Amino acid sequence: MYKRLLSLALVAGLAVLALVVLPSPKLQIGATNEALEIAVEPKQPQLICPGPVYVNGGETGLKLGNFTQSGVSKIFGRDGENSIALSASGIQTLDGAVAGSKDFNAIQLQNASLKLATGLAVANCQPGQNEAWFVAGDNSIGREALLILVNASKVDASVSLQLIGTNGPIQGTGLSGISAPAGKVTVLPLAAFAPKASTFAVQVSSRGAALGMWLQQKTIRGLTPGGLELVGPTALAQKSLEIPGLFIRSSAKLLSLAASQPDYVDTKPILRVFASGDEETTFTAQVQGADGTSFGTVIQGTLSAGTVRDFDLGELADGNYVIHIDANQPIMASASYSRIGSAQPDFTWVTAIAPTKLDAGFTAVGAGISKLSIANPGAQAGKFTINGRTVALAGNSNTVVNLTAGTSYRISSNVPMVASQVIDIASTVAVAPVLDYRSVAGVVKVTVR
Repeated sequence: MYKRLLSLALVAGLAVLALVVLPSPKLQIGATNEALEIAVEPKQPQLICPGPVYVNGGETGLKLGNFTQSGVSKIFGRDGENSIALSASGIQTLDGAVAGSKDFNAIQLQNASLKLATGLAVANCQPGQNEAWFVAGDNSIGREALLILVNASKVDASVSLQLIGTNGPIQGTGLSGISAPAGKVTVLPLAAFAPKASTFAVQVSSRGAALGMWLQQKTIRGLTPGGLELVGPTALAQKSLEIPGLFIRSSAKLLSLAASQPDYVDTKPILRVFASGDEETTFTAQVQGADGTSFGTVIQGTLSAGTVRDFDLGELADGNYVIHIDANQPIMASASYSRIGSAQPDFTWVTAIAPTKLDAGFTAVGAGISKLSIANPGAQAGKFTINGRTVALAGNSNTVVNLTAGTSYRISSNVPMVASQVIDIASTVAVAPVLDYRSVAGVVKVTVR
């Protein structure tokens, strides 16, 4: 008993001594530690090119449900001071030495003349992404829309789709939990989810790896192929969008063809609009000619919330146009038009672009005729510089710049602008937007709690 009392007294004495001698800790309520700044280096840039057209059943067309690539695509681009010129019979990944897009960019081209696919398909090679919207596509009779998903990483991905039609969301099975294995290409026929739908938009969401994503659209009339296109993702919803690169040719011939044969009605130019908000949407689209040499039209439309609709752009005369769209709610949009020479018509989808100050790089394809359609949609006059040449561009106007095949360009502007490359090869047509997808270094603030 005596030892226990002595021990208790000793502990109490030490506690009193600690209170007197040792400093009391400072308590902070509601305060956090100061954030640490950590420099983050950009990852090595990589671009994914989709490669040649996918055909159902192989080159013979006998193995239905088996989508295989056919033909060869040509890739043109720039990596720092080095040019890129490749031929690809499959998907192609490009690892850059410098960050794109100003110093690292690529574009692919295939002018297909196959038994099951004919037309000009051009697409920007792009970095992987986890979400994309496509406001394009047609699954009506003789039309085929394929979703091309390229997983170039070493990580599997799980994909979910949302399809929007003229009456709102298109319900169906199998829209989620779609496997996109590492190092593989997944080809999804959208007719499996939206059979016979001629007007729709589709959202693609990927969990896990970032994917290269394109929509491949093809037309076959009877047994004759009649057009091919690779469509990239469209700009996210905005109240103001621009669609440069509506270059109309052979309009009288196409109009006569559509009037005499119903299966050619889809060669008329159209504007597709998706009302992505929760309220009814009204918009005005101005089809504006370049340099005052051609005159377009103005259309107005109304859409219910969460629906997609196609609008006829009327009988546009041959000329170079851009489409300026203003809406009371955020929208997404694309346009489609056709060309015809001595053979079957070809078509292209032109995606909308959100205006921004340009500071990007791109490469003209190494074949045919390439022109740059560039627009200044704002009221303020501005200027753009392309490979050292400066051009003034008045507000609310657009112009056309001739490009040299296979040449890489740098373009910048002092006010928000948009630009797309229009390619013509023997009356086939394709349009590719000028994009800025640079991967840059930065500083991240980290707080340890």
